[in-house]
Amino acid sequence: MPGTTDLLRVGTDQVPCEIRLSRRRTLGIEVHPEPRVIVRAPSGWSRALIESRLAERAAWIGRHVERFRGLAAVLPPPPAYVTGDHVPYLGELHRLEVLAARRPAVYRLPGILQVGVPGGTGAQRVRRALESWYRDRARELFATILEERFSWFEGRGHARPTIAVRKMTSRWGTLAGAGRRGTSRMTLNLALIRAPRECGEYVLVHELCHLEHRGHGRAFYRLMEARLPDWRQRKRQLESLLLIPG
Repeated sequence: MPGTTDLLRVGTDQVPCEIRLSRRRTLGIEVHPEPRVIVRAPSGWSRALIESRLAERAAWIGRHVERFRGLAAVLPPPPAYVTGDHVPYLGELHRLEVLAARRPAVYRLPGILQVGVPGGTGAQRVRRALESWYRDRARELFATILEERFSWFEGRGHARPTIAVRKMTSRWGTLAGAGRRGTSRMTLNLALIRAPRECGEYVLVHELCHLEHRGHGRAFYRLMEARLPDWRQRKRQLESLLLIPG
């Protein structure tokens, strides 16, 4: 449902904040790279209640706003999708080689990604071909990691979640329908295929742990420790890569 947009004070600055009311039970806060904040709240909540919850999360919101602003200052310009550009895949930079081909195709060689497109030129054609290849590789990778990591959760009576891969601007992953009744749906950010495998594994295990615990309380983090003892190191590694989700 359409929302209202105001300015939210973050430290000494003001950031656009959109409040969207819907048929949901909990408050959701998203910080986007521009930066801007999207608040998703139950339709029955008053404006005063929403503002009080935002005040409680002010420090968290501020950290993410500053992170995105810091990234914007140091991130390299986006690729032009021409021969000689460098693009990441599983944590390693690959040199882009654009070739003429009858239909879009991507081939990986040591340190090189060859992208074939009709005519051999066109940044949008190259970008779409590369993104399609990224998506296929991400599906394969996450299916493999899920196979490796799901047995403990299966033993607890959980159904194997379905996995979707899409571009996301504020999250690395989400889990919908968590619980033992029916199948849940895990959505993972396409950008993770650019990061090392261990980073994608961290996000997937994090979402699996939500099958047991919906929130991020002590029980959730105890389970994270048990299922992935070095999760904090992986989280820091992912955050250090200067990858804005999406």
